[in-house]
Amino acid sequence: MAEVVAPPTVLPRKLATKALVANPVSRYEKDASIPRNDYLSQHQLNDVRTLRAMNRIIEALRKLVEVDGTVSTAVFNLVQVANSDITLRAYDSTTHTFSQDGTMLAQSVVASFDTLFDYTLGYADKPSMGSLVETMLREATITGSVAVELVLNKARLPDRLSVIPAETLSFKSRGDGTKYPVQQQTSGEVPLDMPTIWISDSHKDASRVYALPMLQSALNATFYYDEFVEDMRRTLRRSGHSRLVVTLNAEKVVAAAPQEVRQDQDKLKSWLELTREQVETVVKALEPDDALVTYDTVETDTITAAGEKADYRELLQTLSGLLATSLKTHPSILGLRLTGSQSLSNTESLVFLKVAAALQVPVESVLSRALTLACRLYGSDVYVKVQFKPINLRPDDELEAFMTMRQARILEQLSLGFIDDDEAARRLGVWPRPPGAPPLMGTMFHKNSSQSKAEEATPNDDPMGRSLQPDTPPKAGGESQ
Repeated sequence: MAEVVAPPTVLPRKLATKALVANPVSRYEKDASIPRNDYLSQHQLNDVRTLRAMNRIIEALRKLVEVDGTVSTAVFNLVQVANSDITLRAYDSTTHTFSQDGTMLAQSVVASFDTLFDYTLGYADKPSMGSLVETMLREATITGSVAVELVLNKARLPDRLSVIPAETLSFKSRGDGTKYPVQQQTSGEVPLDMPTIWISDSHKDASRVYALPMLQSALNATFYYDEFVEDMRRTLRRSGHSRLVVTLNAEKVVAAAPQEVRQDQDKLKSWLELTREQVETVVKALEPDDALVTYDTVETDTITAAGEKADYRELLQTLSGLLATSLKTHPSILGLRLTGSQSLSNTESLVFLKVAAALQVPVESVLSRALTLACRLYGSDVYVKVQFKPINLRPDDELEAFMTMRQARILEQLSLGFIDDDEAARRLGVWPRPPGAPPLMGTMFHKNSSQSKAEEATPNDDPMGRSLQPDTPPKAGGESQ
């Protein structure tokens, strides 16, 4: 069979030595004060109709995350569950085998994002890797896309990563079936046709150029739900509480007026209105423990809500289910489960983990490409693969049996020669191997070793394990069947 030769890596000749993409700070001039955004949003002062009037999908979703508790909870929970820590591996571009030097270089690049080395530059406005990953997952949830720029220093070496708001980008066609992004900035339209820009979409429709936000379908359900809650609140305030009614005796009020007022119709009308306003002011200022003392010109009484009491529970439950479904989050997490057993959340949790894992795909893509270019700029011909660790809701103590089973499988693959020592150490989390460690690849050491007691552990001893993993093998160790 003919040998497949990898194409040579061609590095870009033209690289920007400063950030090309505008961020929220770019609109301010030097030494200008940047106001805080902790003031009460105008949308929090208005009803949901203000949000419905917006004609921008992503802008409406961002505002809903700010002001709507249910949407904010859904986004926050999706990001927290999807943020399961990242692992990175570098592979030789020619042999496609695990590269120890490339992996160490990629880790050094990530360390340069997290750690400060030049303390003469003043305040370091450089987000850490953990903060970047969290922001990217949030952008993937709200916008459906993740866009980043690898910002280089004056030596044209990696300095930091900058996340780009997806709604600020648009595409232009090259005329050959490909496209490049542009961004509208204060100075005008800036083309971003540079190799240091990456955009990755989540669940993109093949018939569209731009990806749709994952939560776009939740807009209508959220508006319906919020309007229904607001209507219930208005109904409750209008007719759900008892009210104090004050009745003025018109004849006695007129009799108490001066003679010149009673003889002038305009003055009498003003006198009656003034008396009504004075009584209204006193009644409105009453506290629950205040006594109400009046003359016989005023009569007081209380009225309660009249008519049949409406039961909104069934309709509210239906809207809650529709809202939770459109937010890709089950009702148990959002606190919307009104009926049914809480045990239903076990099945829903598995589906929720799959949804959260979908947000990791675009983040893994842009980080892999960014770190690959970063390593190649340092002269290492490797490509980097960034992956999130598997999402698991169990505590680490309950995962010991699974870790033991995984360790036995990795050691067996190393023993049979399917993976090398560095790759095995990397998967086991003990990489790099200590100096002088004997090579174990292909030595069949695991086949002849006696099974340890730790490998006899079962992962389903706890109730949660039995409900979530009913088909897991009862023990670890031994050859793969």
